[in-house]
Amino acid sequence: MNTVRPNDGRLPGTHTPLPPLPGQVEGARGLAHPAAVLALVALWALAHLLLRGLLSPVIGTDDMMENVLAQTLEPGYSLRQPPLYEWLLWSLQQVVGPTIWSFLLLKYALLLGAAACLLALARRAMPPLTAAFCLLSFSALYQLGWNLHEGVTHTVVLVAASAATALALVRALTSGRLADYLLVGLALGAGLLAKHSFALFALALALAVLSDRHWRSRLSPGGLALAGAAAALVYSPYLAWVLAQPSGLVGETASVMVTEEVEGHVIRAVTGLGRLGWSLFGFLMPFLGLVLLLFWQPLRQGLTAGRSSAPGADRSAQDRPAPDRPAPDRPVLDGSALDPVEAAAVARLCGRTVALAIGLTAAGILLSGATYVKERHMHALLLLLPLWLFARIGTLPARGRRLLGLSLLGLALVAFAARVPGLVAPERLLCGGACRHMKPYDQLKPELSALGAAGATLVGDDDYTAGNLRVLFPQARIVGPSWRPDTPPRAVCLLVWEAGEGRPELAAAEDVTRRFPALAAADLAAEPRFIAAGWPHLWLERGHRVTTFGVALLVPSSPMCQ
Repeated sequence: MNTVRPNDGRLPGTHTPLPPLPGQVEGARGLAHPAAVLALVALWALAHLLLRGLLSPVIGTDDMMENVLAQTLEPGYSLRQPPLYEWLLWSLQQVVGPTIWSFLLLKYALLLGAAACLLALARRAMPPLTAAFCLLSFSALYQLGWNLHEGVTHTVVLVAASAATALALVRALTSGRLADYLLVGLALGAGLLAKHSFALFALALALAVLSDRHWRSRLSPGGLALAGAAAALVYSPYLAWVLAQPSGLVGETASVMVTEEVEGHVIRAVTGLGRLGWSLFGFLMPFLGLVLLLFWQPLRQGLTAGRSSAPGADRSAQDRPAPDRPAPDRPVLDGSALDPVEAAAVARLCGRTVALAIGLTAAGILLSGATYVKERHMHALLLLLPLWLFARIGTLPARGRRLLGLSLLGLALVAFAARVPGLVAPERLLCGGACRHMKPYDQLKPELSALGAAGATLVGDDDYTAGNLRVLFPQARIVGPSWRPDTPPRAVCLLVWEAGEGRPELAAAEDVTRRFPALAAADLAAEPRFIAAGWPHLWLERGHRVTTFGVALLVPSSPMCQ
């Protein structure tokens, strides 16, 4: 197979020099090199990490429940979610403690790892400069550029595992080395432990390989056996735990996905398909709008040239560049050259994986009548779509590249700036009313410490309270509505509940009885009390907004303390 050698300005089989690509010189100075791209991603992640970590120690949405779960290392915590995130969090908290920093460090480390894998995969399908902008464009996906920063736990592991699996599989099929197949197995096992929806991504990826003669012919039976064994070994602790549970995984999944909001299988299926379509559209915005606006012409040409990529299409036409588009095997600037056949095959694999994942999801909805379909569930379906789109575009026009760079910079700055007001001035208008990430749990520490909370069993009335009590008292035993650790009760037991904002209408003793009717009067070891916690604000006094918490000292034998 003929390929263009580094710095060889000729097409295969010709001696005609090619004109310089637009922006070649600029690309050579920076973004054509992966270290520069990942440095930008790391800078972006570090900015958000420091913004959140320095301005508020409060554990927010999703994280609060994980902080309760991560008190102990277990083979499984829930049938709804596999335990890899909790395992990683538990490990990190042994070093940095159960604070906001453990969540931020884990999240952005996983994100940076996913970025490295996606960039490496993209560079196999398109020129380096295009791959750089492809990766940076992921920040224009709402779920990654905005929603990821507050909350999001298992999904970040899913993204990292999916990216690692796709890259490892391409490497294994390209090299044939058993070591690469071993990496495929480890990535598969990690993905299955990340989120149940990873199985959909893995199945779509496998079908994409089997449907493509280029990849199917490279499969190694020995390598596949090794990958399967490694994946099974990694997944086995959780699988053993699942099999020991009284309710099965399938039944639990069905109870979540198939809701009773509408009756009749047909109506549920139509509702689910409608939500799938809307979720796919919402997940891709504003990324897809930017790509279509800036690169419609080269994308249209690339899609036209790629129509022959369906199964059974003529391979010579399939990998041939369009006459009026830059050839995909032009020399690149980092001392390497793209093999046009390999690049087209990687792009095709990404596109087919996305199409098959969407098709499998639609089929599952039709069969099950699932209606619990949301935009935040689309990562497993659409993660590889940006790679396929940018591969179809090919070499980015200089003007489009500049406009895309400015647009991405603008979106990043807006997303960063939009987070600041809710962190320095938690007004209801600025942070969605509840402003849970700024709730003044730290105001509880002095009085709870005086009651012996540092070594006590602390019972939170909700997961937000329970998770943040662990931030305040890392050595305490924390009990929440979603998790009761299998550790011995402590000599002191405190029930902590949120009584609302402002001055409570009832006395603390009446309020605790109303909120916890199962709590016997004999379980109260002392008179309950209220603690008024003032909210922080950049320019207003702490008393401008007050949340009242209730505290009750319980006898250690109380069922709530067990």
